[in-house]
Amino acid sequence: MSAHAVEIIAHRGFSARAPENTLAAFDLAWKNQADACELDVYLTVDGKTAVIHDKDTKRTAGVKLDVATSKQAELTALGAGAWKGKEWAKEMIPTLEQALATMPKGNQRFFIEVKCGAEIVPELKRILEPMKGRAGQLAIIAFNREAAAESKKAMPWVKVYRLASGKTKEKKRTDLTQLIADTKADKLDGLDLGTSDFPWDETMVKQIRDAGFGLYVWTVNKPADVLRFAKLGVDGITTDDPVMVREALGER
Repeated sequence: MSAHAVEIIAHRGFSARAPENTLAAFDLAWKNQADACELDVYLTVDGKTAVIHDKDTKRTAGVKLDVATSKQAELTALGAGAWKGKEWAKEMIPTLEQALATMPKGNQRFFIEVKCGAEIVPELKRILEPMKGRAGQLAIIAFNREAAAESKKAMPWVKVYRLASGKTKEKKRTDLTQLIADTKADKLDGLDLGTSDFPWDETMVKQIRDAGFGLYVWTVNKPADVLRFAKLGVDGITTDDPVMVREALGER
């Protein structure tokens, strides 16, 4: 699927240059040959979607609304670009439908990160079902085990990957063997893992591959790290700067 040796995934769009999780960031990523864009989505209080990373709007919109307890229309009325520069002042918080509409026909795809729980799955299914013919252009990722598992049950035609950091919320090292077992039990398609705190080496990658899993890594923003993970044989690299990754891989 990827036009590159390793799939290049633009983290929240081309977030090194444009305001994260905005239509401008996604458009810029597509124009710069990113194989995929990653976005973050929450369920709003009225059962709709908002594309934003944080639990509230303070950092990117300048005013504080709690995403989960706000209506979609309240959120999408907020500017989400001015913090990055005056030229982005017209960028608003998008809906999932608006974000997906930026995706070109072909092989480029979206990694949709569920930032809440499984309560979003019915709305995700409603939005994605009409795109079934473009299943290869869609993937769902989630830290929340139930959200990932329920997404796969509801939409078996979509690739679903379990996100994990190298340490738990309790600051304990993540048990990779248990994570693999859980992911296999949930019939998911693979893992999307953070760069730090995991014992990234050939043995680790083989353990994951032996489970029959796809393997992605986030967030990689240095050329030397790009080469390191590419050499280990990951399927895709998530980055704030897709152009840097492409150039690091020796591709133009």
